[in-house]
Order: sequence, then structure tokens, then C-alpha cells
Amino acid sequence: MCSYWASWSDLPEREVLAGNFRTAVTGKEMGLNRIRWVHPTDLPAHTHPDAEQAMVITSGRISFTVAGEKTVLEEGDVVVIPRGVEHSGHSIEGEATFIEVFSPSRVENLVGFLGGPSMPAVQA
Repeated sequence: MCSYWASWSDLPEREVLAGNFRTAVTGKEMGLNRIRWVHPTDLPAHTHPDAEQAMVITSGRISFTVAGEKTVLEEGDVVVIPRGVEHSGHSIEGEATFIEVFSPSRVENLVGFLGGPSMPAVQA
């Protein structure tokens, strides 16, 4: 068995959408991202047909919609998004950070990390 560790500050951060920054790590069965939203930022509606997603808000506040239900998430809030369920969000003010966990791990996060963005384009 092998374990790996790192500090978030030692890992590269990529801007995957305007004002939406990702620091990504992954194992064989799950992926973990630190996300930082700098206002204004929008996350277009999308789904993950290949993975379940959980989020833990670590600072700030964001507006988030899951399956048509809109709420404001703030520090300490947790949300679980089943596979295939549409979700979207946008910043409210300042900066917000949260941790995302994907199971199983999503190669798209690493592709976005290594190359171009892996999020859908914002619709004008």
C-alpha cells in the first residue's frame, strides 16, 4: 500500500473558467479538488454522468442550484450531487472556497489541469 501527501500550496492552481480556480489531486478511485471562486464567476448548468460529487464549503458564500432547487451555501455546508443531476452556481461576493470530491475519479479534472479547461463554456 502506498500513500501520497502534499500541501495545497505546493500544487498548481489553474483557472478553469473566468474567476473559477482549481487545484486537483486524484487517486485511483476518487478525485479531490480545491476550488476558489473570485467574484464574479459563473458555473454553467451541467451534469456528471460518470461520477457522484460532494462539496464542502470552506469559506465565503455561493449561490448553488441542484436539480432546479436554488440555495445559498456557506462555510460548513455540505452538498452531495448524484450522478447525472444538473447543477450550476455563481459567486455572491468576494471570494469563496470549497473542496470537491468525485467518485470515481474524473480524468476530465486532470485533463483540465494539464491542458485546456474541462468545464462547459459559459453561454452568453
